[in-house]
Amino acid sequence: MIKLALDQQRSAAAGFTLIEMLVVLGIIALVVATSMPLLSSGSDTLRLETASGEITAALRATRAAAIVQNSVMTLKLDVDRRTFGSAVVPQRSFAPTIDAKLTFAAATRSASSVGGFQFFPDGSSTGGDLVLTSNGKKVRLCVDWLTGMVRTAGVC
Repeated sequence: MIKLALDQQRSAAAGFTLIEMLVVLGIIALVVATSMPLLSSGSDTLRLETASGEITAALRATRAAAIVQNSVMTLKLDVDRRTFGSAVVPQRSFAPTIDAKLTFAAATRSASSVGGFQFFPDGSSTGGDLVLTSNGKKVRLCVDWLTGMVRTAGVC
């Protein structure tokens, strides 16, 4: 009889009340709502890093091809269409949320929004820089005119 009374007490106390469940759901909703802006800015940073990495790789591949093939190679960038490519790098695009600004030699300009970097057989280049911006974050790629080397820097 005592055991039966204890079992009934336990079963009556087991589980959660409706109010407890609503409080927990409210806390979860608050945490999700406050964390969403943090998660979305992370993806913008990732897109910016991915785009800068792809463009850096394309610049380096174009320079290497100019040296190996003993000819002048140009990597063209279209800042309006957000595309880049060369004779050795197929044309690719980067995220539409990324803004690009080019500083380069006038000789490599083919349209108002299209320009590029020329690489010569000795490894040198026309030089310049490319600034990629997304939601206040910025990456600057510098192409050295003397060596043709590509690096990420705050100031070129």
